[in-house]
Amino acid sequence: MQTGKITALYVRFSFDDGIDTESGSIEHQKALLKNYAESNGFTNLSYYADDGYTGTNFNRPNFQRMMNDIKNGLVGTVIVKDMSRLGRNYLMVGQYVEIDFPKYDVRFIAISDNVDSAKGMNDLLPINNLMNEWYSRDISKKIRSMVRQKGNSGQHITSKLPYGYYNTHENKQDWQVDEEAAEVVREIFELYVHHAMGTKQIALQLQAEKRIGVEYHKKIRKGIAVTAEDIYLWNSGTIAAILKRQEYVCDTVNFRTQIASYKNKTVIYNESDKIKIFPDTHPAIISRELFQMAQDRREKTIRHPSRPHKYLFGDYLYCMDCHARMHGRRCGTKSENALYCYECTTYRKSKGCYFHGVPEKYLETEVLQAIQRVIYKANANPDEFYKAIQKRVEKRSDDCKAVVLAELEKSQLRITEIDKYIQGLFEAKVRGEIDGSLFASLKRTYDEEKEQLNALVAELIGKLHEKNESVNKVKLFMQAIEKYDAVTELTPQVLADFIEHIEVGKCQNTSKKLPFSKRDNAVSVFFWGIGIF
Repeated sequence: MQTGKITALYVRFSFDDGIDTESGSIEHQKALLKNYAESNGFTNLSYYADDGYTGTNFNRPNFQRMMNDIKNGLVGTVIVKDMSRLGRNYLMVGQYVEIDFPKYDVRFIAISDNVDSAKGMNDLLPINNLMNEWYSRDISKKIRSMVRQKGNSGQHITSKLPYGYYNTHENKQDWQVDEEAAEVVREIFELYVHHAMGTKQIALQLQAEKRIGVEYHKKIRKGIAVTAEDIYLWNSGTIAAILKRQEYVCDTVNFRTQIASYKNKTVIYNESDKIKIFPDTHPAIISRELFQMAQDRREKTIRHPSRPHKYLFGDYLYCMDCHARMHGRRCGTKSENALYCYECTTYRKSKGCYFHGVPEKYLETEVLQAIQRVIYKANANPDEFYKAIQKRVEKRSDDCKAVVLAELEKSQLRITEIDKYIQGLFEAKVRGEIDGSLFASLKRTYDEEKEQLNALVAELIGKLHEKNESVNKVKLFMQAIEKYDAVTELTPQVLADFIEHIEVGKCQNTSKKLPFSKRDNAVSVFFWGIGIF
């Protein structure tokens, strides 16, 4: 046990976890951890608590504070109630428990899971972490299903009421008009429609009139302390948001947004066909006529930016010479018939490679023909094709495996050497042959190299696992082929199903008179699992 260092007692609670609120509460977790720590002789206890943060989110303020203290060498032990309190993403939890904590010499204990790194890690720990993630996914699925059911039945599912309405804890579905705020909403629509004022002008007028602002109302409702600046705060963005809210004509608008996934909390704005509108569900603040007039004016005044070009090959394209990414850009005219192309990133930044500029249309033709050739060969003789790609994948896998094993052995030997050098440094310091500053400098150099090598070893082991999946790759590739009778055009889905990456070489026609749109760059198409075919 490390003396003098902090014993970090980490607790986390979220209703998304679906655990019993009493046994899983922050206070219950604190009491459990304190009792365990004191009973087992741990001292210098410090709590790190995140209340209301889901386990799939690792950007929790106190979790990050704890990690900063760990990196600064202040923490000797981390204790949690169970693994799920640390998080519910098995890859991230594994990163912290198996890599980050040992790196900073931190002992890790999960009481309920009987995990103690000082006694050796349980072989079933990765499975437990995976189960925690599945649990989080299942809970998220159930919550989404419940929300969707409520939304489809016409109930309010928004957690943020529009400015001008309020509800009670007893009945959150019963929206009532806040007359003070509603009067401001009516004024906003009147100024916008009948006085032709812009959103910025309206905001300035409301501030001059000392009309109580949106933020003030939000904070008052939540019991949050307000400042003088909050009371009359208005801006053009707030006005624009109010003008868009169809709820003011007594309609419920559901599914305006959605969360990307249970891991990714990014808000996605849905297309109009996914939005559900239920009329006459609560008191109106303005008339439908006034609201429609506001939308008509907004449609005329809003600047609709031209939709940016979607570069089809942006995630697949690499330079054949320097292996850097190739990025898309507009070439030539800015008209509707503008030419889009890709060029080597290294060339763009430093001229350290060749231009490799290739038109997007040329790439589309080359890649489409490559996919069509593969599908034709597969359909012509499926058994023979399957055997051919299986043989190809196994050879490719064996070749790569030999290279990876050689690199892995080399890295592990060097790690062993570094450990011996560090041991020698300790002995030299004890004998007084080197002073403390030189020892620290040399050890730091070796530690940095060892850290890089450990990362490389982990990467190489991951590659070995990948190489062992050659048979599965063949099956998946055959499934992709069976999915399509024919491919007549390239789509993002077609590329995702077939293509691992694409390499582009220099233009094969060196004539300076060749128009850019007629370039014929060397193109190598690498299919998932099988490479070039």
